[in-house]
Amino acid sequence: MTPKDIPPKKSWSLSRYILLFMLIPVICIGVLLTANDYVVTKNNFEDEAHYLQFQTEQNIGEALHLTDTAENILDDSVNDRMQKGLVAVNDDYERSGHNPATMNLTGLKAGLGEDFDIYVINEYGVIVATTYMPELGMDFRQIPYFYEYLTKIRNSQGFFPDRVVHELLGAGQYRKFAYMPTADHRYVLELGLAGPSFDSMNAKLDEHKNIHNIVFADPYVEQYRVFNSLGRYVSNGSRPEQEVRGYLDETISTRSTLEVSIPGSSRTIRYLFIELKDEKYGSDPSRIVEITYNTGMMEKSLNNLILFHLLISLSAIILGCSLAFIVSGRLTRPVTSIVTDVEKIAAGDLDHRIGSSEVREFQILEQSINSMVDSLKSAFLKVKDDEIFKQEMIDQLPVAVFMKNVDDGRYVYWNKASEVLFGRPAGEIIGKTDRELFSKGMVAFIEKEDCEARLNRIAMSTRTVSLRGHGDRIIHMIIVPIFSSTKTERFMLGIAEDLTEEAIHLKTNLLFSITRHDILDHLSVIMESLERAQLMTTPEAIQAFFDKTIISVELIRNQISFMRSMQDRGITSPKWQTVQQSFYNAVEQLPDNDVDIQVDLGDLEIFADPFLPRIFLTLLLNSFNYGGKRLSHIRLYAERDRENLALVYEDNGSGIPFSDKVKIFIFEESPKTWQGLFLIRELLTFTGITISETGDPETGVRFVLLIPPGKFRNP
Repeated sequence: MTPKDIPPKKSWSLSRYILLFMLIPVICIGVLLTANDYVVTKNNFEDEAHYLQFQTEQNIGEALHLTDTAENILDDSVNDRMQKGLVAVNDDYERSGHNPATMNLTGLKAGLGEDFDIYVINEYGVIVATTYMPELGMDFRQIPYFYEYLTKIRNSQGFFPDRVVHELLGAGQYRKFAYMPTADHRYVLELGLAGPSFDSMNAKLDEHKNIHNIVFADPYVEQYRVFNSLGRYVSNGSRPEQEVRGYLDETISTRSTLEVSIPGSSRTIRYLFIELKDEKYGSDPSRIVEITYNTGMMEKSLNNLILFHLLISLSAIILGCSLAFIVSGRLTRPVTSIVTDVEKIAAGDLDHRIGSSEVREFQILEQSINSMVDSLKSAFLKVKDDEIFKQEMIDQLPVAVFMKNVDDGRYVYWNKASEVLFGRPAGEIIGKTDRELFSKGMVAFIEKEDCEARLNRIAMSTRTVSLRGHGDRIIHMIIVPIFSSTKTERFMLGIAEDLTEEAIHLKTNLLFSITRHDILDHLSVIMESLERAQLMTTPEAIQAFFDKTIISVELIRNQISFMRSMQDRGITSPKWQTVQQSFYNAVEQLPDNDVDIQVDLGDLEIFADPFLPRIFLTLLLNSFNYGGKRLSHIRLYAERDRENLALVYEDNGSGIPFSDKVKIFIFEESPKTWQGLFLIRELLTFTGITISETGDPETGVRFVLLIPPGKFRNP
């Protein structure tokens, strides 16, 4: 790909960058100034609002406390008068025979004055008789603290004056109450004083007017309401809406101020509790002042401030754009000329030179670029020579080397050894993917190897491959990922070598080693039998040793015949073999015997070396040689082990001790019994089959041949 083929990246011109760099400081300064003014102004507004709120609530509390003080002063002036009135009411109670129903309350009221009202309260806190009919039947148990106060009076003696208070349930006028218990402690006699006696006080101590004047001196107050200690309006004794009742109940129960924020608005409601209760009296004249604060005016002022700063910033931006446009034109003219020359060089014309400029800094830049181009020309030539050298060196390697691109999976290199080994020229491979070249099964295997190489940084395998013009060959392959300078995967490199001849030699040596070992064992038996036969005196004893010698000779002859047949058929590659037939071929090599040998595997086939019958024969001979006199049964069967297939060989002879179960497969540590197992383990390894001994030493041997997936089938 040439530089012309590379699409230009979308980017800004230098003039735009200059404009941007001039605008950024203007915008940043404008934002900082606006933010600073906004924060300072907001803090000032908030401090002012908090101060006014504190001052307003403090003034309300002081005003109510002053009013309460004035009411307390008035108490002493009427206490004597009310005590005399209650004595008269008590005398009438005694004359009536302690029956409130027969008392002359109307006559008593006329004698005391129209400003007085008389109440008789029973032990349940209910007004059972009164001159003020609207309150007849009123139950003070609904006001627990006051009912407790009345009960305390009823069980006492003497005169109990209350303080001057507003009516809790009436129109909010000032009233004075006093109490006296009857001698029998059944009732509480109450005397109330109102009317003209307090007209001047109602006029002078105008609580609502005082609070109104204080509250609306704060510009952030939207409205206010005043409630008594029962949660009712002070003005008319009515109850507020249900939501407000909950806030009032909480304020009264805690006897502290409560603040409620209204979501989605600038309003905050404070329920200001003014403590006026005196423990000497039963009445509770405390007040709850509901004040609604609205900071909307503050937010409006802040928005106006932001708008003002935005207008100033916009004017500065327009001025900055104009200056940047003029300056960028003069600065970018020589840069544009240099860019044009650089594009020609980037297109491949390394002989083109950068034009001269009148600006000193650009002259230095022109000289530097021209020097860099000269260095690039030299470097390109050196890299080209190095690539030719590496190409020739890799092509002369005796192993196949190939490489494909990770991004698209296309092959980019295929040396001469790869052409010879795989029988496919480079022109047929380069530029194509695995899916375009190989079968689906082979593609799946290659993708699995590539995945393993990515995870482990290397993947190695030895497998039999059918190659064009070479037949089945054993190929050892290494796959490794090649990383770029940025540590990202760029290529997948493969190195392959034909190990067929080495495998043939190795297998042949293993087969010769097993056969030689078995023949030597049989020769030892023959020699021992002949020596012992010389010591015998009867023909029958001598004949027994000769028969044993004949058996060993027959075994040697069978093994030599089997070895010759393997050489005739060839031992180059594994193949699919019927397990049952291979086992029968091994059984045929045994001498005559009375052992019950069972195998029932049907048509089960495994992919194994042609040595499979010899492997079974080694197991059988070991059973006969070391199984002892109790050997009477040998069995071969198959069972599934998850995805694998397990071929199980077991007998009922002498088992292998636990301490030898691993040693029998190690050449240096193998005991004298059960010979040849190291060799058959090596033979099985060629096709990925493993062997282990898992039997109980008391019941016999149990060899398990574990066959991996894909290496067994039932046709």
